Amino acid sequence: MNKLIERFKTMKMENKLLILALVCGLLAALTGYAFITLKEAGLMKSMEPVRVLVAAKYINPKTQINEDMVREAEMPAKFVTSANVKDYKKLKGRMAMVPFIEGEPILLNKVSEKADELSAAVPTGLRAIAVSVDEESSVGYMIKPGDNVDALLTYQQGEGRQVHNVTATILQAAQVVAVGTEFSGSDTGKKYNTLTLAVTPEEAELIIFANSHGRVSFALRPVGETTKEKIRVMAIDDLLKQIKTNEKGEDDAAKPPAVAADGIRTRE
Repeated sequence: MNKLIERFKTMKMENKLLILALVCGLLAALTGYAFITLKEAGLMKSMEPVRVLVAAKYINPKTQINEDMVREAEMPAKFVTSANVKDYKKLKGRMAMVPFIEGEPILLNKVSEKADELSAAVPTGLRAIAVSVDEESSVGYMIKPGDNVDALLTYQQGEGRQVHNVTATILQAAQVVAVGTEFSGSDTGKKYNTLTLAVTPEEAELIIFANSHGRVSFALRPVGETTKEKIRVMAIDDLLKQIKTNEKGEDDAAKPPAVAADGIRTRE
């Protein structure tokens, strides 16, 4: 080592500077390599897969989360937070406060701990009201919590011999918060005798009044559809008109095309 130092002292200044430059470059390269290696190790660690729970299917808001509604999936560790759920025990008995699409991670800040309380399923400003149903009026018991439905009332209108049945849509896009005593939407087809809806106070009065003056049936809407439309009342006259229209259509279809003077076939 001493010999190297002595030899370095006897070198020309140009050679000394060249050696110092080489040494500094080597040190810089080693430092850069060490830094990149550490960064790469940190990045690789942050990208390690972590198993979390995600929605196994679409989950309606205001429905209790059951084990068959979730599944395990992997996501990079850097994207996992304390709100992510890794064990179903943390979700047991909880209710989805927002909709979850299939594959979406379940987050604790998007679920409620009060799934066993009806009041937790009713949005602020609305009221829960139960309506009696049977298999026919509940679409074969296929309506479940979180669905949106339209309510139709069939009642008698007129006086004396002019009395006839009329059907009118009295409520559109009402949210179902429970079927029977169930808050969960997993038991499709299970029998129940009531639907509990979340409605405004005015709509609650309308439902109670309608239920005492005729038969209330429900029409199930597609997932997420809440558009309200103008719908006119349907009576026996409308049914007869439709029957005549259908008959006329069949008669027209049975008629052979007429032949005009120019040989072109037309239909009367």
